[in-house]
Amino acid sequence: MEKGCREGGRHLVLVHGACHGGWCWYKVVPALKAAGHKVTTLDMAASGIHPKQVHELSSITDYVEPLMQFMGTLEEDERVILVGHSLGGLCISMAMEMFPHKIAAAVFVAAFMPSPHLPFITILHEYYRRLDSNMDSKIVHDEGPNNHSNGYLLFGPEFLASKLYHLSPVEVYEI
Repeated sequence: MEKGCREGGRHLVLVHGACHGGWCWYKVVPALKAAGHKVTTLDMAASGIHPKQVHELSSITDYVEPLMQFMGTLEEDERVILVGHSLGGLCISMAMEMFPHKIAAAVFVAAFMPSPHLPFITILHEYYRRLDSNMDSKIVHDEGPNNHSNGYLLFGPEFLASKLYHLSPVEVYEI
């Protein structure tokens, strides 16, 4: 049994998707804790309340750094269940490669799920091919650290309302 868990409980690490933060798990966390599980929600770099800004990121490795740091702090014999939503699937895939001995299971919730035979870039191209429109979302390019060109996506309010939160109560969208 993991520390901080009741009998039969597990330690779940919840990783948000793009343009979100650990806050997006607010409805799930109480139910998991009530069931006896220990739950950790993280903000990836430049997300949620993480202090790093998006223009400071030069790669996906920079983005997932909070997850990698967290995984590195786990006790040697502790194993967690990783849960990733959307882009969080890529994050937990990277953690699975770096820390296979610390993973009990991984759950991909409507998530990117790369593999050796299906690289992330192929998944991303297919995602954009199927997406009918980015609507009011913007792809922003700027100069990141070490003069590397950065590109990132900022979801617009119309895109959020019609593509991501269209099945959610308006209160969730307003958060």
